[in-house]
Amino acid sequence: MYRDAPTKRTLLLAKHWPEPASTAAGRRTLDILELLAEAGYEIEIASPAQPTPFQAKTGYGEHQIEVNDSGFDDWVRALNPMLVIYDRFMMEEQFGWRMREQCPHAVTVLDTSDFHSLREARHEALKHGQPLNLFHPIAEREIAAMARCDLTLMISRVEVELLKQHFCLPDWLLHYLPFLVKQLPDLKTLPGFDERQHLAMIGGFKHAPNRDATIWFAEQVWPQLHRLLPGVECHVYGAYSDHAMHRLSDPATGFRVHGRTDDALATLARYRLNLAPLRFGAGQKGKILDGWLSGTPTVTTPIGAESMAPADAWGYVLSDNPDQFAATTAQLYQNQTAWLGARDAGQQALASEFFYEHHAAAFIARLESIAENLQEHRNRNIWGRILRRTEHRAEEFMSRWIEAKNKLADM
Repeated sequence: MYRDAPTKRTLLLAKHWPEPASTAAGRRTLDILELLAEAGYEIEIASPAQPTPFQAKTGYGEHQIEVNDSGFDDWVRALNPMLVIYDRFMMEEQFGWRMREQCPHAVTVLDTSDFHSLREARHEALKHGQPLNLFHPIAEREIAAMARCDLTLMISRVEVELLKQHFCLPDWLLHYLPFLVKQLPDLKTLPGFDERQHLAMIGGFKHAPNRDATIWFAEQVWPQLHRLLPGVECHVYGAYSDHAMHRLSDPATGFRVHGRTDDALATLARYRLNLAPLRFGAGQKGKILDGWLSGTPTVTTPIGAESMAPADAWGYVLSDNPDQFAATTAQLYQNQTAWLGARDAGQQALASEFFYEHHAAAFIARLESIAENLQEHRNRNIWGRILRRTEHRAEEFMSRWIEAKNKLADM
């Protein structure tokens, strides 16, 4: 039934159904799909994840699929997309070989959301107090998935340069596409300095950097910040909060861990400062973008600031030292002039880096150029061809073995 459908059909193969109110990755996914839909692409989403009550109501076609299931082959061959997007490298590992067999002429795109293996490497370095090691097994898998695809979308200029310099990926396999903002907030309609009070943190707790940031802040920063700002509270919001997070609440000092918030911008607009005390991570940070969009100055660390704005463009000195982080937060909370400077710096970052019209046309043009010259593009990518022929066969054979094993178990 699909073979006669419009040729500009896009299939997103998603590890999870997009939850833009829960994760920055969910918002990122919808940014891309909206951009493609406005360019005339028909959108279909397929995921092996179970639906959740918090997933976006996209209006696009949605399909439940299974891993290690040859039924996917017949379905996707009939769907016949011209563009396939994997939203994590694990999805390319699982479904990439099937897509190449069934839809060999579809342009394949990997959207990393953030450089997953960089985030993991930073986490390991922090946990063990060791130098950063970029060259580990997860990096090998992620780089291999990038090489097998026709294009990889990166949300961070820093990570684009890292891939080029340390992993030797060429420019023509990479495309920078940040969070997309269509208009700046009208600051006149938002609460001002005197109308706001208290501190806020926001971020889903399935994301390890957010969990670590909350624990670090509660244990290392909040005790001294509470002394600097008596009577000021800190409210932490996050989807998928659990007992380990809620036990950090200390009503006596005003540190309170809440669950999810349905409207991040409306929530942040009530607070004087937005905190993002990240000690590791990668990519762009949705929590900082939310702060800027709600006119709420954000206090963050060098890791938090990376890929969002230059280190000298925040209106204060970036630091992951607990004493300095507390002092900066106290200064911005109490000093209206400093607060306005940090707020305006965020608005400048939005205007200079994240505007939709600065990125939309270039992305669509890049996709269409690859589609028009697909065989030449793939011939040029010799390492991708080698990996598709050799390493990825192991993924195929493992998947077929699991499928056969499951069928025998059901007999």
